[in-house]
Amino acid sequence: MGQFSCVIQEDSPASRAVGELERRLAELHERHYPGDPATCSFTEMARGFMFTEGKQSTSSVIACVMPWETTLADRERYMREVCDIWTEVTGCTDHEVVVAISPIDPT
Repeated sequence: MGQFSCVIQEDSPASRAVGELERRLAELHERHYPGDPATCSFTEMARGFMFTEGKQSTSSVIACVMPWETTLADRERYMREVCDIWTEVTGCTDHEVVVAISPIDPT
């Protein structure tokens, strides 16, 4: 099972689009890994707790954990699609999206 853990900013475009982001991420995962469901969790950070270059951050962090190894090419394609979804739904730029994929040992 894929697991998305998303850290978003309070009162941000991402915080106003959680349902759409969750739906689109689940669809993406299903396209790449048919029959393998994905879960999504969102942690909303209060203003004043995340900064970029000394200013309030507008970034989101999306971490995906998968219970198997993937190739670099597969991870790059998957991360690019996550970023594309995020920018399309929220209107943010690529510079405001941090995406990571990590395999875990399912045992």
